[in-house]
Amino acid sequence: MKLFFLLSAFVLLLNSIVAAQKRKTYTINPGVKATEIIPNDELFLYPDFTPGTVYFKSGTYSPGLLNYNFLIAEMQFIDPKGDTLSLADEKTIGYITISRDTFYYDGGYLKFIRNCGKFKLAQRQFFVIVNTEKIGAMGIKTSSSSIVTYTRLPGNYKNNGLIAQQVLILARNDLYYFGDKFNHFKSLNKKNLIEAYPVKEKEIRDYFKENSLKKITEADMVKLMDSLYGR
Repeated sequence: MKLFFLLSAFVLLLNSIVAAQKRKTYTINPGVKATEIIPNDELFLYPDFTPGTVYFKSGTYSPGLLNYNFLIAEMQFIDPKGDTLSLADEKTIGYITISRDTFYYDGGYLKFIRNCGKFKLAQRQFFVIVNTEKIGAMGIKTSSSSIVTYTRLPGNYKNNGLIAQQVLILARNDLYYFGDKFNHFKSLNKKNLIEAYPVKEKEIRDYFKENSLKKITEADMVKLMDSLYGR
């Protein structure tokens, strides 16, 4: 029960954080580009394209000006012509460094946070569709409010130049993952934590039963992983 009491010690603080947080949303109307509505500081991780290096699994590497695009969940670069392009053949990438940050690719780009025992803690950030509204007869909108989670927005949306074909409500999503020494990552959830720490199954189940937190911070994830590893 030591883990449960340790984690519960900051539950009140987390609840206050969750209550204070309200995810910013952006409404994209039909025929409008999302890039015209969402400001650059919300579209990209860095204010400007920043010197970085892509290290490939083959042992080669390529430097360039890089930035992570939250909207399409892709790592982009500036080519010699000055055009903005996305990295291709992502499965060939070992890791990427930009400034002091490190990124891995495992079905999506994950920003390394820190080592927690034998695991790496990482974060994946991307936009999700939290609501859609169709324009019906007489211009009346009909809403569908179930959250549709894509690690990337649907291909038809991207292929249309990020122009909405219906009213879309977008918001940025932050998810946490933990990875092994081979840089294979899993979502940081109850099921995966129990598989990784079977001897602490009871404590993990107790924690998730008592604390149904939907939004937690990076600091909380570090404390959670360190607690599981026994620091």
